[in-house]
Amino acid sequence: MKNLPSVGLATVFCLIAMSFASAVGAPAAEAPRPVAPATALSLQEARVIIDGAVAFAREQKQRMTVVVLDEEGQLISADRMEGASFHLERFAKGKAFASLILRDRTETAAQLAKSRPDRYFGITGMYPGEVYLVGGGVPLAVGNRLVGAVGVAGLPQGVDEKAAEAGIAAWNKFRASMKK
Repeated sequence: MKNLPSVGLATVFCLIAMSFASAVGAPAAEAPRPVAPATALSLQEARVIIDGAVAFAREQKQRMTVVVLDEEGQLISADRMEGASFHLERFAKGKAFASLILRDRTETAAQLAKSRPDRYFGITGMYPGEVYLVGGGVPLAVGNRLVGAVGVAGLPQGVDEKAAEAGIAAWNKFRASMKK
């Protein structure tokens, strides 16, 4: 290639680039973008859960944050009531994520600190900053299929879970009305 004139070398590179482009196919901008699969819970269902939990907290004249995750632990929707502390979303998400991976209420998981400290600290060590093992996280299931989780933070001990249950009750009622 040393003996080729510079114009010839540029021509060779252009030919290589053109053959590479035709071998690859159409430019990426023209290719359709892949669609992410739908989650088992719709945004509308998540909002029904959140609205039910918020209504419960309002009846109690308290403020809280509620989070709904899908079956993969990804956020579908979250709501922080006016006046609720900013850090509560992280707590609620940690509760929901913990209940999702453990497939149990976080209230039950919180008991592991006393009954099985090795397991409790093992879980928190495996998921640092992602799980919060105190009451307020409840898995969501349709039939026997895990479809997500709800987490509530900011209410007194034991009341977070009641708010989550109120949201789940609203969701169950909504699902029943959709079947008709």
